[in-house]
Amino acid sequence: MDAELKQQYDDMGVEPSQDAVDRSVELCITYHIDDAAEFVEQWMAFSISHLNGAEPTIEHLNEFERKVFLAKREKELFAANKKKANKLPSAIANLTHLNAISASSANPLAMYGVEDDMIDDYMPDMIGAGTSSSITLDESETVPSTPSILHTPKAKSALARTPARHNDALFSPASYSPIGTPRTHTAAPGSGKVVYTFGNPTLISKTQWSLCTKPKIYVKQLLQHNGECLGMSSNGRYMFDSLREKAEIAGDRVFNIGRSLCQKVFGEDAEDYALAQVDVHSQDTIKTIGTIFSDYDGPLDPSSTLLVGSDEMSCRTVRLNFSKTKSVGVFPGQVVMVSGMNPKGDIFMVEELFTEQDLKPPTPPSIAEQLCFVIAAGPYTQDDDLVYDPLQDLVVYLKDHKPNVLILCGPFMEAEHKLISDNVTLAETFEIFFEKMITGIVEAVGGDTTILVVASHRDANTDCVYPTMPISLKKIFPNVRMLPDPSLIDLNGLTIGMTSTDILDHIFYNELQINAGDKVKRAVNYLLNQKSFYPLSPPKEDEMCYDSYLANKFTNIDQIPNILILPSSQKCFLRVVNGCLAINPGRLADCSGGTFARFIIDPPTPKGEQNIYNFVGCQVRKV
Repeated sequence: MDAELKQQYDDMGVEPSQDAVDRSVELCITYHIDDAAEFVEQWMAFSISHLNGAEPTIEHLNEFERKVFLAKREKELFAANKKKANKLPSAIANLTHLNAISASSANPLAMYGVEDDMIDDYMPDMIGAGTSSSITLDESETVPSTPSILHTPKAKSALARTPARHNDALFSPASYSPIGTPRTHTAAPGSGKVVYTFGNPTLISKTQWSLCTKPKIYVKQLLQHNGECLGMSSNGRYMFDSLREKAEIAGDRVFNIGRSLCQKVFGEDAEDYALAQVDVHSQDTIKTIGTIFSDYDGPLDPSSTLLVGSDEMSCRTVRLNFSKTKSVGVFPGQVVMVSGMNPKGDIFMVEELFTEQDLKPPTPPSIAEQLCFVIAAGPYTQDDDLVYDPLQDLVVYLKDHKPNVLILCGPFMEAEHKLISDNVTLAETFEIFFEKMITGIVEAVGGDTTILVVASHRDANTDCVYPTMPISLKKIFPNVRMLPDPSLIDLNGLTIGMTSTDILDHIFYNELQINAGDKVKRAVNYLLNQKSFYPLSPPKEDEMCYDSYLANKFTNIDQIPNILILPSSQKCFLRVVNGCLAINPGRLADCSGGTFARFIIDPPTPKGEQNIYNFVGCQVRKV
């Protein structure tokens, strides 16, 4: 744990003393925290919110314990007592409830319906603090800590409108109206709260999260084949790949990644080293390269993991045994090098696993002026309506905080949405509705913001194939750029990779991991070292139609970007992996309150350009 905490602190640009690290280890043990990344994330959120980004010291960590972990215990005790009270006879329960209300000043946030995880991570010092004078709801709005029982305040940034009928809903499709009693739109619990922060505290504290300059935005698509992007001319054809082509593509992939692994492991002698076949009998330690597969339809497990290799004549397989390895992290389709013995020829006893190449870090961005970004990912409406309340809430935020660049990742109108799949009758086509949606966003945000729209194979108005071609618009907007999924772009000297496909969730479902460390860093490393936006093979069949021919041309990560946008249903995150800032903004529409990401980037100075932490400020915020 000591080494893991040091590494996590270092990734965040923090250099604590050994005493501070020892105190951090003690806190992890005391409060049963096994993930060093989780502990450091909580510390960074606390430090930026309450200590102006101060370094961890014994004194600060003690304050951190008091206001986070001890406050959490008090809250859990309060909840446990309340649960016991609910089990009492009704008369006694009513009396207990009145007592709880009279003592509510000990836990004022309970009166606001603020979510438990939000209280734990970002407002711990408010819990049980009877002397606290105010509770922050927004950047500029506070309310007393002893509110009236009959009044529930709302965040200033929340959109208040009633009822949610079609005439009142800016983005709802024509002729659609919610079934049943019209509902009042209210702010989700924790609306407007920052739930994750990364980057230079000074930059974050000074930023207004809106464009302060209006530079001309230039966008160049870097994912090209023979000088063309996906969707241009004839390369937009799909479902033309044959089994022979799939086999050739898989073979080329093993060769290219295997060569890079050999260069990492053997150095200058890589060309002279002879690798063994995957199923060769050996009583001595050998090394071999192959692709990870499962011998049944389902996630990997220790008894189902195969290594597949080939020669000129046949395909060869061997079962892998990881009992001698300390740490394992593999997924189907991953090209790996293994070292070990195969005494019987049918089971390879793995002693060491090699999965990482020598990766060249990203080139520092060459932007000339400060840029502000907002990133949101679909779905943009709840799964039981087509009112698009979360999208309208985002537009309200964008009107007040106009960014230089707005990145919108699909899906926008899911084909699997309950109402769409049930054939709800609409008065307009999906294409017309989508164009109306983009028009509404452009009119609300204005022409100074460049809008990048990333397609999704889950949308009703796109071809359900991955890679997904950009969505076409009949109307041309000068500040709107339609992009395929995935995309790798150069934006004014800043390299950004983005996808709307939940590759992280697909990998986590299928992978085998034993003591493999931080799962987010592990998954992002998979993409970078396998040099693909979708290295999983076979793909998740119930989620997508995968075209190997197009993927071989338009899903490659040949250079590590400065920013990598990976929307996922997993918990939102901000992580630096191999010099790249990976961002999961979360989903804009979520039953517990949607989120989006915003970040600001300064031109890096020569002294600090090697660490993205020095010139980037990023936050994930509840809509």
